[in-house]
Amino acid sequence: MAPAPLLPSLVLLLLCAPALAQAGSLDAIPLKEFGHIMAHDAASGYLSKSAPIRGEVVDWTKTQELPTNSMADLLNCGARSFDWRPAWHDGKLVGHHGDINVDHEFAESLAEIKGWADANPEELVMMHIWDCASDDDAIDCGAKVLEALASLELPTVTSCAPLVNVTLGEAKRMGKLSSGGTVLPVYADGGLCTAANYDESIACWGSQSPFFTLRAASGAADGAVSCIAARGIDEAESYASLGLAERVAVQECIDALPPADQEHLQALFTYSCWVDGSSRDKPVNQMLAYLDGVATNGLATALPLYQAQALWEESTASVVIGELHLSSLLNDEVKSEMNKMVAGYIRDGRWANINQIELNNVCDAGPDVLAALQEFNEGHAAAKR
Repeated sequence: MAPAPLLPSLVLLLLCAPALAQAGSLDAIPLKEFGHIMAHDAASGYLSKSAPIRGEVVDWTKTQELPTNSMADLLNCGARSFDWRPAWHDGKLVGHHGDINVDHEFAESLAEIKGWADANPEELVMMHIWDCASDDDAIDCGAKVLEALASLELPTVTSCAPLVNVTLGEAKRMGKLSSGGTVLPVYADGGLCTAANYDESIACWGSQSPFFTLRAASGAADGAVSCIAARGIDEAESYASLGLAERVAVQECIDALPPADQEHLQALFTYSCWVDGSSRDKPVNQMLAYLDGVATNGLATALPLYQAQALWEESTASVVIGELHLSSLLNDEVKSEMNKMVAGYIRDGRWANINQIELNNVCDAGPDVLAALQEFNEGHAAAKR
């Protein structure tokens, strides 16, 4: 019998060659120059108002929406990296944001991530695990984290040194699983191997004057601010750093405002990031100046990776204003079209350098940001050849 002709195989090889070359070129990109989405405070996506936590507290703690209550949702929406904060609470390893514990076991989250990675073996998924907390002095939260990672045979990076100057391809090899996926958790003694570039002043809501108390022309919110101060809370403090009792105290002060003061507060003396607001330019320009600065200076950081936090931060004062508008972190992202705006600026080539774009509400326009980043990475790889 005559041997089968080789032509079909050669044609197939030629057809596949561009895709293989593209994958190879992307793998050559330094990991610090590979643009990808980081899901901010990912575990908070499991929070629900049906849980025994005040709804308003959930509004200003929950940063992600999970349609099927799985981390696979964020990955399907474009996330490739997770900001993860574990806690040992009531005998279980769960997540947390400040004093707000998230009742979803870490092992279950790992299984969700690993399952998605195994089904998408060409994708690198990273977990940046930090801020490990414990309500039991006898329990080492970090040891529990490492134990959970080892139980699923995830090849954990425990110091920043192995990530210095690595390429995307090298990081993939570090995280390759026997089951086929690629997951690389990073737990460097509880710290971060990525420069957070956190700036709490970049908020959706704010006062047109520097402090509520300087607005002598209107008494709006003075009562709430005085109430908050009387509870021992600084109005300029990051809301994210407040414990549950303090957050409830803030809400009680807001609820106590007379209706007339609430109306004043929503009028001329505040700004908002929402697209239909006349004062949108102020917070958006602050955000763009911040993101431009990170793009300019990010590569110079001593850490292996760096973040651009393309999300609205919260101070106690900004939450007071946002809550009076019946808003939330998720709603602010939607109403401001933040993720959509980021995708547009990436496509327009505003930033020459991008690493981790950290987002709230990844499943709102996340796929568009992912597509824009893929174009950016392909252009970046082509420029390096």
